[in-house]
Amino acid sequence: MKKALAYTLFGILSLPFCAIAQDQLAANGDLDTTSLASLGNIVTSVSKKPEDSFRSPAAIYVITNEDIKLSGATHIAEVLRGVPGLDVARIDSSNWAISSRGFNGFFSNKLLVLVDGRTIYTPMFSGVYWDIQNIPLEDIDRIEVIRGPGASLWGANAVNGIINIITKSAADTQGVYASTLAGNQDRSITDARYGGKIGDDGYYRVYGMYDDRAETKTVTGDDGDNSWHNAKTGFRSDWSPSSTSKATFQGDVYAAHINLDLALPSFTSPTGSTSMLDKINSQGGNLLGRWTENHSDTLQSTFQAYFDYQSPNYSQLKQQVSTVDFDYQTSWKADERNDVLWGAGARYINDSLQGVSSVTIPRPVDNENIFNAFLQDQIALIPKEVYLTLGSKFEQNSLSGFVPEPSARIAWYPDNKQTLWAAVSRAVTSPGVFDESATLNVQTIAPGVIAQEQYNRNLDSEELTAYEIGHRIKPMQTVSLDSTAFINYYNKLLTFEPGNPIAVAGGTYIPFVVSNLGRGHSYGFEESANWDVTSRWSLLANYSYINMILDQSSSQDPTFLPQEHEIPHHQFTVRSRLFLPYDVQMVNQVYYVDKLPAYSIDEYVRFDTQFIWKAENWLEFSFVGQNLLDNKHNEFTAPPNGIQDEIPRAYYAKVTVRY
Repeated sequence: MKKALAYTLFGILSLPFCAIAQDQLAANGDLDTTSLASLGNIVTSVSKKPEDSFRSPAAIYVITNEDIKLSGATHIAEVLRGVPGLDVARIDSSNWAISSRGFNGFFSNKLLVLVDGRTIYTPMFSGVYWDIQNIPLEDIDRIEVIRGPGASLWGANAVNGIINIITKSAADTQGVYASTLAGNQDRSITDARYGGKIGDDGYYRVYGMYDDRAETKTVTGDDGDNSWHNAKTGFRSDWSPSSTSKATFQGDVYAAHINLDLALPSFTSPTGSTSMLDKINSQGGNLLGRWTENHSDTLQSTFQAYFDYQSPNYSQLKQQVSTVDFDYQTSWKADERNDVLWGAGARYINDSLQGVSSVTIPRPVDNENIFNAFLQDQIALIPKEVYLTLGSKFEQNSLSGFVPEPSARIAWYPDNKQTLWAAVSRAVTSPGVFDESATLNVQTIAPGVIAQEQYNRNLDSEELTAYEIGHRIKPMQTVSLDSTAFINYYNKLLTFEPGNPIAVAGGTYIPFVVSNLGRGHSYGFEESANWDVTSRWSLLANYSYINMILDQSSSQDPTFLPQEHEIPHHQFTVRSRLFLPYDVQMVNQVYYVDKLPAYSIDEYVRFDTQFIWKAENWLEFSFVGQNLLDNKHNEFTAPPNGIQDEIPRAYYAKVTVRY
């Protein structure tokens, strides 16, 4: 594998000879040679107002719509692969484990994920069902990824990171768009969109998409029986009721059907588990409205409200979760030295759980109320050179009580080609509803003995205090460098404490009660570089290092310390984009991910390649190969009660029409 990596990197680095020879053609304007560099984009996730990402006092990385296209990804989870500081591991056909700066898992409760300001994590587990996040990739304007806490503005669960997916305005998606692809793993993916106008100041779009994806193979070579289908449709409208106001109204509905191969703990089975084929049937939808008013050049306010419904169901657990959320904020430039932002919000969650066999729900219906307020001031200590940002969010959660989440950030701009920044922040992770109201049979640990995860109605929030420092520089027009270092201190981490055995007919349960007895710290750094080698050839490189040290002195949880080895210490990505004659682009990408000793998963190198041919202004063809160095490899452990699968080599061909 290391020899294959060396050959791949040699092939990428030999490309400048082709690029330099063709440079004169690009100078004549024959091709669009948009740079891969993402620094300098306008972002909103750090301060909830538009700002230049290069000057932002946070570890932010922007994935543009062009980056999404170059990735060759067909699902939003795969788009995130290679972002510095993110750990993206595919579990099987329809499941991913995605986290920022550690603590990865099937549900990563320290990562907040939003779509257009709507939280898409499930409050059941404070994680994301990635299988139902089937977003039309063509409609995404950008993805803003923040590594590190952002709770002072975004609240609970914005602990180790934030992923903010921002879709295009309806005004930017006019006309007809349609694409379809066929391949061995992504058997068929089709999406279509139409955008039009309403009067002089209104725009709309409607879309529909359908996916058919094949199953993966188990580690024994058997079919994973986890193929899945996903259908989704939606709309968005944007208009300007007046010269000072803007309004947005959008919504989606979806249905997903996913085959599932379960291994349920059993007292009687000789192997300790009973295999069964199941099916997840997920339905859901959402509606979101937003009103923005420019009261003056120095005063702006925004009001947003949304409704979200999720219902992922299979034989062992049926769920219905309804969320209503209101959010208001005002941005006010008080004077030359103070830029103030404040706001408040409320969220009401109604959840219904029904479990059988391996899942017990003592409280099948529950409600959660969250109220919040925040205040932030950006202070110009030295105008145009040094800025200090102080702020905090205050939340009242019916599950975990009152929590403040303050932060302080300072930025120094020694010239227009450098940004130095530092931050200290506090953030919390609210308990999931499942942790406070459900019992799960986890696995058989001895003949007739089953480990059982038990809920705890008295859980506290997990706590983080984070220290970060970063530097961005553009030493020349064609090169950008971004460096970040961090150290995180955690307290009240979730643990599973063994209790007294419970004898039942047929066997014994060993309860493991969810508790807050863990603590620890992690540290690391992240590097990102963009280089436009010539006008026809660009390189992107990202590297991440993390180390985690956990303290189990107050806990007897046997699964706690192994979390130190459930994340890759080293990761890097190299991407090359080359413009060839006849409107053809070649994109090569190499990913390296370190081993995961806790799961006995080896390091792996992934190589993807893509050819994009723009045959006409309205017609485009793509040919993509993924995981070309391996027939298959493991990336993460099996999901709860699931079967261990491997990720196979994949390829597809795609045609896109625009007019």
